Amino acid sequence: MFNEHFIHLFKYNDWATHEAAKSIRGLKKKNEKPEQLLSHIVVAQKLWLNRTLERTILIDPWEKYSVQESVSKSTIITSEWINLLESLEEKDFEKRVDYLNSKGEKFNNSIKDIISHIINHSTYHRAQIAMLVRQAGGEPSKTDYIVYQRQVQK
Repeated sequence: MFNEHFIHLFKYNDWATHEAAKSIRGLKKKNEKPEQLLSHIVVAQKLWLNRTLERTILIDPWEKYSVQESVSKSTIITSEWINLLESLEEKDFEKRVDYLNSKGEKFNNSIKDIISHIINHSTYHRAQIAMLVRQAGGEPSKTDYIVYQRQVQK
């Protein structure tokens, strides 16, 4: 149950990231802040995957990618998450993971909570991107979950 649900959410998340990228590309004038937020969404997903897999790989959470790099990396990291999720059993989602945050502080959370955080974190920053795109005179993409569901159900 968790597997299918979280796989579905990661697919939605990737779609929404691609949609947000379209709105950034649609701006008449280049704007660094929405691009930086898009990069951050993707880098954070990689960072959390490394933590979940208990890899100690240092990643700058604010590493900068172009819009195209962010889109490409989003697809790749989504596939990596889906591969992990397909390998997990229901009980594995309760497994606790020890990790250090970007300040070096130690924390411990369940895989289920980490995944929920990633999806919410991405949504939060896509909302910021939408606001910045609108402020820059552009048209933000509709990235609501229900919009995705309507497209998937067609």
